[in-house]
Amino acid sequence: MDVEDLCDAIYLCATLPKEAVNDVFNVGSKEFGTFKGDFQAVLDHAGFKKKVRSFPVAPALWTLRILDRLKLSPLYPWVYETAIKDSFVSIEKAEKQLGWKPKFSNKDALIRNYDWYVANLANFEKQTGVTHRVPWSQGVLKIAKMFF
Repeated sequence: MDVEDLCDAIYLCATLPKEAVNDVFNVGSKEFGTFKGDFQAVLDHAGFKKKVRSFPVAPALWTLRILDRLKLSPLYPWVYETAIKDSFVSIEKAEKQLGWKPKFSNKDALIRNYDWYVANLANFEKQTGVTHRVPWSQGVLKIAKMFF
């Protein structure tokens, strides 16, 4: 989902009558593909001429668990334990009650995020910390990237 779509939904909740917004809403993309397809679109957009490669789930999951215990995992457990299956939420209630419509597909949101990252990399490249605005420790990915 794109942050602009989320902001649009929040704006509607802040400005529409209380009767319409005093509820819980799912917001997300209306159009989505698979993880593999959406991430391949980003690689293609970036011009890397690389292909997303699939690995069997069980060995990949155990490898990430071991790397996490060794403090070498590029991901934290919530990501690798939940990302093994595609998922989606129903946004129908937000569409009907708020009149909200997402503008971007998951693929478009990922490409927009990539473009934002490239455009803003110099602003946070030298920072350190734990916020999402700084590059994370890539752990063992630094080595893996040499081969893929």
